[in-house]
Amino acid sequence: MRVIRLTTLLDFGGQEQKYISFVENTDKSPYNEYIFAAIGRGGYAEKKLIENGCNVKIFNSNPKISNLNNIWILYKWFKTIKPNIVHTAAAEANFHGVISAKLAGVKVIIAEEIGIPKHSFLARIIFKLIYLFTDSVICVSKSVKDHLIKISEISESKGKVIYNPASIKVSKVENNLSNDFTIVCVGRLEKVKNQQVLISAFSKIKDTNAKLILVGDGSDRDFLEDFIAHINLEERVKITGFVSNPEFYLNQAHLFVLPSLSEGFGIAVVEAMLNSVPCLCSKVGGIPEFITDSETGWLFDPNNESELISKLNSIIETPYIDIKEIGVKGKSYVNNRFTPEIYKENIENLYRELS
Repeated sequence: MRVIRLTTLLDFGGQEQKYISFVENTDKSPYNEYIFAAIGRGGYAEKKLIENGCNVKIFNSNPKISNLNNIWILYKWFKTIKPNIVHTAAAEANFHGVISAKLAGVKVIIAEEIGIPKHSFLARIIFKLIYLFTDSVICVSKSVKDHLIKISEISESKGKVIYNPASIKVSKVENNLSNDFTIVCVGRLEKVKNQQVLISAFSKIKDTNAKLILVGDGSDRDFLEDFIAHINLEERVKITGFVSNPEFYLNQAHLFVLPSLSEGFGIAVVEAMLNSVPCLCSKVGGIPEFITDSETGWLFDPNNESELISKLNSIIETPYIDIKEIGVKGKSYVNNRFTPEIYKENIENLYRELS
């Protein structure tokens, strides 16, 4: 079968990392021919997919839902390529891709919701109609599925929970913990990732020698750098920009923190846990499905900075041998649950079931 995996961008981020894990850590499928495509720009993920011998199509079009010309562009491409399955992921790709695939007469259409959408009343109506054209809607966590059912965008039977893949990446350097307690956060620098609250809370903890490393890049970077300078934390807070090997910084972490306001799954958290790094994360989206507070990690309300400060102080004051034990328990829990092999098996079973 010819399968098109269409998303909004193929640059960097959790969705892009899922595609990379899919092709890097599993054998080529004997059943399917995959074509990876992005309505908008390519970049890092595009290059990695090509390096792994994948067929990649980048349209470099404005991916906004309001740009209805994307429907015509994708329709013509689908008619030419003649896929058996179109599998879209992310809001813009779901909107344009599902409509185009339906118009092109594609036999099987699958959409994927990669986060918990903050849809307006109108958007709920639109996506409810869009999802009527699909054979299934993949949800990256039970929390995402429950939310889509709650807002009446999908039915119970249409939603299918398939967790994202995550794999252990071994750094070329040994564990490199410094004497100063080091906190690492990996993720795009965007408002929804809530790094400003983490920086603000960090500035108020008791340990004035602690360090914070923000691994990632995004539209919020300039703002965050100005904020760090404004509160005089340049010596203790570092923004690395985008890196292809976040495990290098995970090896320096006494603690991983993810302060997101919303997460569909939280692939960066699972990757940290697979590296035995203790994790303190927002209790949002799919994260509580694999972190139990004070057992396999710690949870906090991302809208409550005082709680985050309290949790940070409590963890830092705990003997590190006990902190490390949480990391060991976390790895034990996620190990072998979210492998690329399991993900690929689940995806391809769904493809065969619907074909």
